[in-house]
Amino acid sequence: MTTSTPIHQGKGCNIAQTEGHIRVDVGPGLATEVQECYRAFVNECLTRQCARALVVGYADLDPFYHLAARDALRAMALAGVPANFRLAFVAKTGGLIAVYDTAVVEASRLGIEARRFITEDDAERWLAS
Repeated sequence: MTTSTPIHQGKGCNIAQTEGHIRVDVGPGLATEVQECYRAFVNECLTRQCARALVVGYADLDPFYHLAARDALRAMALAGVPANFRLAFVAKTGGLIAVYDTAVVEASRLGIEARRFITEDDAERWLAS
């Protein structure tokens, strides 16, 4: 079992440092809560100069609230991430698949290596490689 150290906890937002990456569980929640979670994630990721990150999303109201992930990538690219930075997305609810696919396309445009995965295990294997 992977050990993790909590960094930030809020309504619909848990951010932790694991052995190999920073992990954020975002949602379900209202638009403002989801957006704030992505902002907190970006802040922690940039402050800690993370090389690997895992975003696990849940949506029960409107999955488009999670477009904030795409916007967060713009902020990360502008601030600068390590050259070997990798970002994995896992959609735990079906409505997030297209949203995270959009974020992956945006990441590519910004020069950030990102992929969406079906399972957390697959995402963690890719992050560790």
